[in-house]
Amino acid sequence: TSAGESKWITGKLARRKSLSLRAGSDAILVGVNTILEDNPSLLARGKRGGVSLRRIILDTNARTPLNSQVVSDGFGHDTLIVVSKEAPARKVSALRKKVRIIQAPEKQGKIDIVWLMDLLGKENVLSVLVEGGGEVSASFLGGGLVHEIAFFYAPKILGGDDSRPAVAGLGVGRNGLFTNLKKVKWSKFGPDLLLTASICEA
Repeated sequence: TSAGESKWITGKLARRKSLSLRAGSDAILVGVNTILEDNPSLLARGKRGGVSLRRIILDTNARTPLNSQVVSDGFGHDTLIVVSKEAPARKVSALRKKVRIIQAPEKQGKIDIVWLMDLLGKENVLSVLVEGGGEVSASFLGGGLVHEIAFFYAPKILGGDDSRPAVAGLGVGRNGLFTNLKKVKWSKFGPDLLLTASICEA
């Protein structure tokens, strides 16, 4: 919604499917705005007592609250917060007592995600589920780092000029510059639809 509310737009069956997508990944990644607005746990239930994947937060300025679930729920050993080298030292130090911190190089004022993906690959993190928000999704798509997509659609119309886009950024400037999809598949979960597809290589 325009106010940033997300609970709940899709139904129980769709949310259960989204958890299975998490469980099939090595890591789940979100931007810090998702943490600030939703305070999610980012857990994949059913394995290792609730955590079966690494939780990664892109947080250039170390804004993740110490009382957020990803910091305070006791699974800090599975939580990685990626900050810039210019992030406030006091905030970085406080977070480092709870979770793993990596200070990454920046590219155009944001975390260099190509550098980060290379680092994660060296740590045997080979499948990363990017859950957003819109700016993070746009960065990964624009960087050519997305292989497959999954979009859930609920039979609801939100509208509004200030509503949050699934993919933000500048968008397509002209026809022919779309991100094209292949192997498109639609699945139904209760009243909701799931679109899965692969990204066509340029």
